[in-house]
Amino acid sequence: WQNQNDPASRPYSQLDGYGQVAWKYSGFSDVHLRARLAFTPEGSGRAGIFCGNVFCCLNFNTQRIELYNGSSLIGSYATEIVKTASADLRSNPRMYTIEMRIRGNSVRVYSGASNVLRFTATLSGFSGGYAGVRSDGRILCELLRLGDAWTYEPYERFDVTFPDGTTTEYGRLARTGVTWDSEFQVFTVNNDVEEASTRNQDISMDYDFFHSGLLPLACGNDYSVKIVPKDINVWISRLFLGDADGFSILYYQDVDSLVYWANEAAYRWKLRGIAIWSLGQEDMRLWEALPKQI
Repeated sequence: WQNQNDPASRPYSQLDGYGQVAWKYSGFSDVHLRARLAFTPEGSGRAGIFCGNVFCCLNFNTQRIELYNGSSLIGSYATEIVKTASADLRSNPRMYTIEMRIRGNSVRVYSGASNVLRFTATLSGFSGGYAGVRSDGRILCELLRLGDAWTYEPYERFDVTFPDGTTTEYGRLARTGVTWDSEFQVFTVNNDVEEASTRNQDISMDYDFFHSGLLPLACGNDYSVKIVPKDINVWISRLFLGDADGFSILYYQDVDSLVYWANEAAYRWKLRGIAIWSLGQEDMRLWEALPKQI
């Protein structure tokens, strides 16, 4: 199914049905597979990803993530699985992410939007084969991804070109025990480890702030800054320009906070005003508290 009203160059699409879909290649072995699936009202049983005789699935009947080697259950993890109502199948399906990483005779199983490792299992007699998605009953699949089990795509680096023409790299984490591919900006782990063990820094699930050096800018002039993401999936939110002697960015959720900081700005620091942005979810009393302007 494809949304014919989607103006994007790649309209939103879903694989809708049951059975098996596989890449036309029988030699997959060390792979990383990920799928995003939803159970329809009539769907039940198992749905997930496979490589050869290894099947990693969501089992609606048992409410578990299960891993099979042939017909043998070799691992499982309890989870909640809810079907999507018919009215929401196209506009708001309840998707579940499931993935597995096979390296030799070891397989790791992950789930959730944050790709959390649920369990690890050991395979016997695995020789690879076809790879794809499989289900017992009707499901929706909006993502099916296949990659190398040892190689990672970081979501971190971006470059900034400043008004004086200099370019600075930001975001790249220092890693050990990896081999970098500078052409494609990916890295391969040298041993069978999780990606997190290659770095000492945590990766925030929120926005991070990065700071430039001092910029010799003069008031009254226009300046341009160029930001170039060098990795996939890098989100740029805002660019702030502040006084080199110090400036603050404040976040508030209610009108009382606004009034307090407005008074601090006016009567303590003798400022002529404060800037407000990203309105839309504010306390509705905000508009009554703003001073009248002529």
